[in-house]
Amino acid sequence: MNFEKDALGFLIRFAQLSHGKPFCSEDVTLSAIDRGIAPPDLRHWGKIFNQAAKDGYIRRSNTVHSRSMGHSTKTLGWVST
Repeated sequence: MNFEKDALGFLIRFAQLSHGKPFCSEDVTLSAIDRGIAPPDLRHWGKIFNQAAKDGYIRRSNTVHSRSMGHSTKTLGWVST
């Protein structure tokens, strides 16, 4: 299993299936974990999101989300392009 390849593919599909609705990065990571896609450290997902944004699959949304794994801190969500 190649985490980076599997995670990027999962994120791209997740974004496409969101049909333009903003989503939180934690929605993606938790769904991926349920499907067996998980790095040893969840911070590795940052690189995946940055790559997907760089490749034009996603961009930051204007929607603010509360992070379930970040003590309810606020962050901007993502949206498919």
